[in-house]
Amino acid sequence: MNITRERYQELQHQIRDHDHAYYTLDNPTISDHEYDSLFQELLSIETDNPLWISPESPSQRVGVKPESDFSTFKHYKSMLSLANAFNDKDIFDFHERTLKNLTDAKKLQYFCEPKMDGAAVSLIYEDGILVRGVTRGDGSVGEDITSNIRTIKSIPLILKESRKPFPRLIEIRGEIFIRKAAFKRLNQLAEQEGQKIFANPRNAAAGSLRQLDPMITNVRPLDFFAHGVGACEGVSFLVLDEVFDTFAGWGLPINKLNAMVDSIDDCLQYFKDIEATRDQIPFDIDGVVFKVASLELQADLGEIARSPRWAIAHKFAAEEAVTTIENIEFQVGRTGILTPVAKLTSVNVGGVNVSKCTLHNMDELKRLDPRVGDEAVIKRAGDVIPKMIRVIPAAGVRGSVVLAPKFCPSCNSKVFINFQTDWLIVNSANEPIKKFSSLYEANLYLSDHPHRELQIKEIKISSPFIKCSGRNLCPEIIQGKFTHFVSRKAMDIDGLGQEILDSLISKKFIQEYADIYSLNKHRLELEGLERFGKKSVDNLIESIKKSAQVDLFRFLFALGIEEVGETTARNLASHLHDFKTISQASFDELLAIPDIGPRVASKIKDYFDDEENQRQLTNILPHLDLILPSAISTQGSRLSGLHIAITGKLILMPRDELKELLIQKGAKITSTVSKKTNVLIAGENAGSKLIKANELDVKIITEDQIGNFLNDA
Repeated sequence: MNITRERYQELQHQIRDHDHAYYTLDNPTISDHEYDSLFQELLSIETDNPLWISPESPSQRVGVKPESDFSTFKHYKSMLSLANAFNDKDIFDFHERTLKNLTDAKKLQYFCEPKMDGAAVSLIYEDGILVRGVTRGDGSVGEDITSNIRTIKSIPLILKESRKPFPRLIEIRGEIFIRKAAFKRLNQLAEQEGQKIFANPRNAAAGSLRQLDPMITNVRPLDFFAHGVGACEGVSFLVLDEVFDTFAGWGLPINKLNAMVDSIDDCLQYFKDIEATRDQIPFDIDGVVFKVASLELQADLGEIARSPRWAIAHKFAAEEAVTTIENIEFQVGRTGILTPVAKLTSVNVGGVNVSKCTLHNMDELKRLDPRVGDEAVIKRAGDVIPKMIRVIPAAGVRGSVVLAPKFCPSCNSKVFINFQTDWLIVNSANEPIKKFSSLYEANLYLSDHPHRELQIKEIKISSPFIKCSGRNLCPEIIQGKFTHFVSRKAMDIDGLGQEILDSLISKKFIQEYADIYSLNKHRLELEGLERFGKKSVDNLIESIKKSAQVDLFRFLFALGIEEVGETTARNLASHLHDFKTISQASFDELLAIPDIGPRVASKIKDYFDDEENQRQLTNILPHLDLILPSAISTQGSRLSGLHIAITGKLILMPRDELKELLIQKGAKITSTVSKKTNVLIAGENAGSKLIKANELDVKIITEDQIGNFLNDA
């Protein structure tokens, strides 16, 4: 039989049309048997004529397996992330900001679309042919996953011809996802075959895209919706509905729930309609997206910190689930605070299995009144942290009320109830004169006014917490303290994982920090322990030796002083410069350091005034080589005295390194954005801090501007 190239090309065209009808329009035009016959004919022709095969042939969807890892590819135009809104006010504020930035605009049309909960990708077509598929990555550079993208049946390898000509080059932005029914079947099959069960469709989609073998991706039920355009050469668009009409004409799948509206009120109604029907939508969404419809106005509005000024994501409230309370226990933290924790019958909340959640403190325990056997409504706060929001009492006789323990569940020491307090100066008529956050400051005020009839009154300002009195006799406190001390951001000692650390503590090889640096004396005993051998002991001793040379701020952080996090430790080291000065600093000297208030200063003073802490510090310091920070010289620095906050994920520079550079130039690093904030450095996935900074007109520095920002300082 003499097969012509024309027949071969006609077959390709027919199969592409049938793929589009089946995978994109969900409206097959021929039977499966007829489709299989056409595909077999195509394969037969290609077997006889291998030189005719081109990458865009329907038979070439499963490409060559990469030899190692994925290569990277720089997007022609950055893939932006979206600022988030969580209520109607946030949306109205976004609308007002948009109008403010468009001096001539009185009314705006918006394009509304569901916010897909999948994996963002960019498809690059040249003259209508798919040449590359790239992950979002950091927004600037992604991974080249072309081999895997080609396996997804709803993504055309060649665009369909339509009234709109193909651009020379175009980046089609969209989302890879798995429909709910397909995800259920995928997990059922995995369970039957004894394979890993996926937690949620989003994780399954993202994991499937990163398989080095495209054959694996090929069998995963991945789908695609186009939702935007990046770089585009040779074709222009005016408004978003024109963009999506063109996409549909080219054979690209688009979400049928998209809509163009004429006002911000219509946007909010769209959100309510989508939210009300969320359970009936056949794929997962976590909100909706509103975009200024005019592409010309989008260009005028521009972007900030990798987020466009012309779009916002209106997120749904966190998902909730109901489960049973199996037990309520009290866990002891490294500072000795006992936290009530509810043990739950495992339940999936927003794609994550939850089997416990913290109840925070005694006030929260009293407010919720959870008891064993009750049902609890659980949500993931910020879609991350499990939180009990209410209790459904068990029918009939309920379990006992949960009371604060009188003794520590770990060491049986007595517990005491403590509050965070303010200290109020009152006169003889009990009228308030002045309020302080620390008793030290209040006493100082009294000493300055010895002739006035004043006294100090304690005011409880926050929820009570219960604390173990056992201190270094409590196993849980000891374990938590050492776990923190050896952690990566502290002393960074490799080889002291939790199991090994617990073993060394139980064998009493480690009872205080200095003991870690004397473990070499117990080499023979260590080699006899389970999970140890000569090689592992050698590695551990070497890691401990390496950790002895440590930055001063890391050692301060490692000590676990209450209220002293990484930023406070850095500020202490950079402004007081050496350990002795820090340990002997007065209350007023501590208050003069950025980001340290009266409460934190009191905690630092209490730590260094404690005799047991002084003894342990005396023992460990001879083992360490503390690396002191360079003296801060802010003369002539443009950053001197500026309040700078950092948010989002940084790709090009570690956050710790950036903080150190800013501090060296005299900047004050803060953890929040307020009216005092001068600059916000915003990395990837910047959230509420970025929104607040925009509202307060705080200067925004994006990650790609950091180098110039520091050099100009």
